[in-house]
Amino acid sequence: MVSMMGGIPPLTLQDVLDSAGRQIDKHLQEDKNYLDLSELLRIPSHSQPTQSGLMDIDYPSLLEAGMGLEGLTEMTSIKRVPLPPELVEQFGRMQCNCMMGLFPDIERAWLTIDSDIFVWKYEDGTDLAYFDGLNDTIQCAALVKPKPGIFQPHIQYLLCLATAVDIVLLGVSFARPFEGSSHDAGVGEMHLLPDPLFSIPTDNTGIFNIAGADNGRIFMAGKDGCLYELAYQAEDGWFSRKCRKINHSTSKLSFLVPSIFNFSEDDPLEQICIDNSRNILYARSEKGTIQVFDLGEDGRGMGKVAALSQNTVMMHAAAVARTVERSNFKQIVHLAVVTKSESYNIHLVAVTQSGVRLYFTTNQFGSSKGRPSLLTLVHVRLPPGFSASSTTQRPSNIHMAYHHRDTLMLVAPQNDDNDMLWAISSDSFPFQNQLMETQMTLPVDGKTWAMCESTIPHLPLPAATRSLSSRPDPPSVVTQHVKPPRRFIVLSAQGSHILQKLRPMEQLQQLLIECQGPDADEVKGFFRLHRIELACATCLAIACSRPLADQQVGDWARMAFFMYGGEAQYNFSVPSFGGHMAAANIGPASFSSGMQPAHMSTPAPHSFQQPFYQPGLTSLGSHSQEVIYSGKHNGICIYLSRILRPFWDSQVTTEFPCQTPQGMVTYLTSSYSSDNITTTLELVRDLLDFMDFNSRFDSGGPIDSMMPMMQFQSRMVGPLDEQTKKKLQAEAQRQEKISLQHIQDVLHRVEEVLGLWKVLFDHQFHVIASGLTKDQQNQLRSMSFKQLVISGKEMCNSLITCLINRYLDDNATIDAISKKLREVCPSLYSSDDATCSKSNELLQAARVNQNQQEKRKQLNEALRLYKNVNTPLQLPAVCSQFANINFYEGIVELCLTEARKLDPQDLASHFYQNGEPPEDTQGFQAYYHRMECYKCITEILGYLWSASVSHPQAPSVPKSPGPPPAPDPSRVAAPQADQYRTDILRMALKSEDALFHTSLYDWFFITNNSEKLLEIQTPYVEAYLKRKTQLHSGNVEALDMLWKYYEKIQNFPSAAKILSQLAERHSMDVPLQQRIEYLSRAIMCAKSSTSRIMSAAGGEFLHELEEKMEVARLQLQVQKALAKSLGPAIPHGDTRGLLVRLDSELLDITTLYEEYADRFDLSECKLAIVHCAGLYDNALIDNLWQSIIDKDFATNSAAAAQVRVTNISNHLVSVAKIYVNTERYFPVAFIIRHLEQKSCELNFDPNWVFRAMLDIGVAPPKLLEIYDRMFKSRDPYWQTRQKPLHLLVVLLSFLAHYSNNPNIIPTLERRRFSTVCLDAVSSYLVELQARSSADQTVKRLISQFKSLQSKLERL
Repeated sequence: MVSMMGGIPPLTLQDVLDSAGRQIDKHLQEDKNYLDLSELLRIPSHSQPTQSGLMDIDYPSLLEAGMGLEGLTEMTSIKRVPLPPELVEQFGRMQCNCMMGLFPDIERAWLTIDSDIFVWKYEDGTDLAYFDGLNDTIQCAALVKPKPGIFQPHIQYLLCLATAVDIVLLGVSFARPFEGSSHDAGVGEMHLLPDPLFSIPTDNTGIFNIAGADNGRIFMAGKDGCLYELAYQAEDGWFSRKCRKINHSTSKLSFLVPSIFNFSEDDPLEQICIDNSRNILYARSEKGTIQVFDLGEDGRGMGKVAALSQNTVMMHAAAVARTVERSNFKQIVHLAVVTKSESYNIHLVAVTQSGVRLYFTTNQFGSSKGRPSLLTLVHVRLPPGFSASSTTQRPSNIHMAYHHRDTLMLVAPQNDDNDMLWAISSDSFPFQNQLMETQMTLPVDGKTWAMCESTIPHLPLPAATRSLSSRPDPPSVVTQHVKPPRRFIVLSAQGSHILQKLRPMEQLQQLLIECQGPDADEVKGFFRLHRIELACATCLAIACSRPLADQQVGDWARMAFFMYGGEAQYNFSVPSFGGHMAAANIGPASFSSGMQPAHMSTPAPHSFQQPFYQPGLTSLGSHSQEVIYSGKHNGICIYLSRILRPFWDSQVTTEFPCQTPQGMVTYLTSSYSSDNITTTLELVRDLLDFMDFNSRFDSGGPIDSMMPMMQFQSRMVGPLDEQTKKKLQAEAQRQEKISLQHIQDVLHRVEEVLGLWKVLFDHQFHVIASGLTKDQQNQLRSMSFKQLVISGKEMCNSLITCLINRYLDDNATIDAISKKLREVCPSLYSSDDATCSKSNELLQAARVNQNQQEKRKQLNEALRLYKNVNTPLQLPAVCSQFANINFYEGIVELCLTEARKLDPQDLASHFYQNGEPPEDTQGFQAYYHRMECYKCITEILGYLWSASVSHPQAPSVPKSPGPPPAPDPSRVAAPQADQYRTDILRMALKSEDALFHTSLYDWFFITNNSEKLLEIQTPYVEAYLKRKTQLHSGNVEALDMLWKYYEKIQNFPSAAKILSQLAERHSMDVPLQQRIEYLSRAIMCAKSSTSRIMSAAGGEFLHELEEKMEVARLQLQVQKALAKSLGPAIPHGDTRGLLVRLDSELLDITTLYEEYADRFDLSECKLAIVHCAGLYDNALIDNLWQSIIDKDFATNSAAAAQVRVTNISNHLVSVAKIYVNTERYFPVAFIIRHLEQKSCELNFDPNWVFRAMLDIGVAPPKLLEIYDRMFKSRDPYWQTRQKPLHLLVVLLSFLAHYSNNPNIIPTLERRRFSTVCLDAVSSYLVELQARSSADQTVKRLISQFKSLQSKLERL
């Protein structure tokens, strides 16, 4: 089965954090599985009241239940503080009355003796203050909060004193004032202002109870049964005085209240209590009537809602608890509000003289957001001693009570001189499905005069957590690690008796001290009472507690953690949910079955007699119920989740709108105070120290937290042998170690995030957050602490960057803050981050430094630091900073260094040289990262190139009217940019990084600056160009650059070969004309190479090039002729393809003849091809010439005669000159005969043919010979055309032309030619004279020939 891990990939850090985060989520959710008080009391609705207290399970006996505990101490005495000696003396002077009470808000007790009041610290009896400015006996005293904005800030409380005549408000201040937090209340010496702030008469109404609301309102209970309010304000109004007394029982609204709500003086009000969480006031009369007043949604209103008389309450209670005597519900002695933080559905509890608790609501269940509308009894809770089997004495004659947050304290007389205190609490039974409480009694010296809970301030929850909380506060076991234990003060004539409420954490401490260690039945009983994992979490709360008074207790708690925490187990059989998967804690089922403990599958070294707990089964992979984590593991997870509970799911920031000169600006502020962060950070570090110190977590050797967890086979077939069981057991323990390592990893991350947040808070978090981008601010706005820890590393890095930038913007050194960040969050701000920050600081200093030498030193030092950074840099950002200071050479050096660091094994070069195979992903990654580094260099080169050729001062149309825009100071001047470009290019070309040269040369091609390669002299250019041509055979630009490069370095043979390759390649991107140019250059290069070293191969190659050149020229001729013959019309089909082919490749001579010249009857081309090929066919050549001539005549048929003659003559001359020296391909006699026949037909000028022949270069003797032969051949053609003398006319013109231009014949040959001409003229005269003398044409010719004869004789 272990082999199944083979295919599982290792975990990443993100996977580890996610895994640990899920553990925290799981245990946070489990801690939320507590019930509302109404659910614990099993009240289905407000109209269906219930009862409890009659069953043993309501007040379970731990000893009888088999827990091994005689009972857990709920309350312990801390100290007894006697009355100050000065007060004892005052009792002797009493004449009328004395009273005692407590002001827990300022940790003071008070005593009135007649008209004097004394106030002192009940903790130590010091700081005695008094006021003796009254003349009448004080009947009532209360300490209330002042209304905001009315008194001076030093007045922090008001002391309200009522006599039979006056009601007086005194100001209370302290020597050391505090600002808005009760944390420092009463720390300094207390002062009572000597002069009353307000004083009003009582109007003969006795006041016996005063209560103040949190918003500063003061309410008074009148002896006449009315509820009064002492209203005060800063100034007199039109219709009101500064201070006045308002009767709310007989106000103008009293007509809305039924008459049964009006009470007479026979039933004075005795108690007022205010629910500040709901803004409801309750009043209790002497006869037990309960009244409800609605103070309004904002706490500023007043309206009587409902009232219940004592008899009505007793009747309702008796109807609910039918088996209980009605007398137990008589005489309500105390009212206590049940705030929203305690219950949503239950709002009030009344305590009777027999200790019965009566729970009330003012709303229908589920409508807690509405205002109070009724008062109805919903539950009756009987005190201990009412169950059938109970041996506990019932409380009776209760004369004082206190109830708050699941704790009830009752005071009853023990004898004539002393009282007995009952303490009842459910703290030992959290997460139950019904209310279960323990109880104990304590003797009180003397009679109790007052009793209350000390309001020791504790750290408030983060604002975001308070706003998100929609449930009552969790059980005390969830917050015991961070909140101080509750303290109660019982005041008697002997002094103050200070008691402390013990939670599971303090109870375990006490057990460890009493048993002198963890190896005791009582400690085991504690683990039985609580689930093992919860008991382990409590052990951690003790062991990790910093202010632990006794270190020995911490060690014992650590020992208990390991002794009873168990080990991880493999679940060999799927448990039955009806069996040992029952509730792990004590519950009704346990007691009904005789308190049989449940099964525990994680035996501890010191095993319990009856193990009772089965921890939750933990799923691995996609399977479930396979590995059961130990109590130690789950205890750590629970404790960590409780530490992080106020933070985990809360938003890390809150919005704070602020009015600025620019308008309303919304800042992001921290949701956590500095104290929140500091306290939680200490708890996290203590837990980390515990895990790091206790190597017993890792007794099996080191575990790689990145190792994946093994997936077990979820269903085993058949029984398992012992060896397999041992293997599975060992694997389960190994996986627990991995899970604990994950928890440790997330703890380290939490520690760093909290440490970072504290630093950010200390540096004005809202200013730092404003430096984020808008997107980052939106992301941070919606981010929870969990997201910040698990996946918020980038956000943390961004906040660190903003913090560092704030220092740099202030030109402050960052050494101190950098060191601090390295200490608190080394993984978020590494040594490399610190190095980068220092480099950044140097760059900022260099930017403003005017001393060039120092500036250069700072820049070089910044570069050195950046080069020493091990982690990948954000090169674009760094290069941008370098560029802003014109430190361009630093960019080149840094980028080349970074490229080497990113690819130390040079995988990219191997990838590049092997043709970039797609399967080489590792090589591709290295290649990609190096190219990104080089890109920074080419981008800055591009910028400088652009700046060096641009002209910002060039005139342009302004965008808007007004003065010209200021020049951009960040723009580099063109000459300077050109110099920078030259310098960094020179520096870059010195690099020995072949891959960088490749990147640089590629950039030259991309930016159309490839010609620059010809200016570069590096050993990498040739290899680069050769590879580029090999990989991309169609890259003409690369081939073009390669032959130019070869030509430049005088490697003419290679250049000739590349040029020949370019000319012959099959491609559309090289036109025919360009191919001819390539061949021409190739011939030149070949000749240059052969002129240096003559070789047979070189000569042969040159010969081949020349032959290719001839054929290429023929191809060009064919192309032009075909294009001319087709005209401007766009060819289609095959013809278009043939035209394209002429530009796509060099064709052989046969193809040119057969597929082009012959197919399209291109006579001139056919003649040229025949001539080039050296083929001779007399008839073919005559035919071709005839076709050429005929096409000329046909082409010019529309023109005038003279124009036709000129055009035909010009074209004929241009063609014939090519062949005039090769008689085989220029049949001059045939051509002249055909031309004369066409001329005869068209009556053209008889001179044009021989003139054309002379222009072509035919020798005059040759011409005379041809014409003479033609005339003497007696061709019948002329007779048929009726122009028998046409040739004589041409001969006459030709000879006359000679006589007029004898220079057409060389001087030495002129006489001989003249003789030939005279002989010819003589023969022509003989011929003419033999014809008819009547023909005028003949006569004219004879005359002209004779004249010519004379002229020739004179030559």
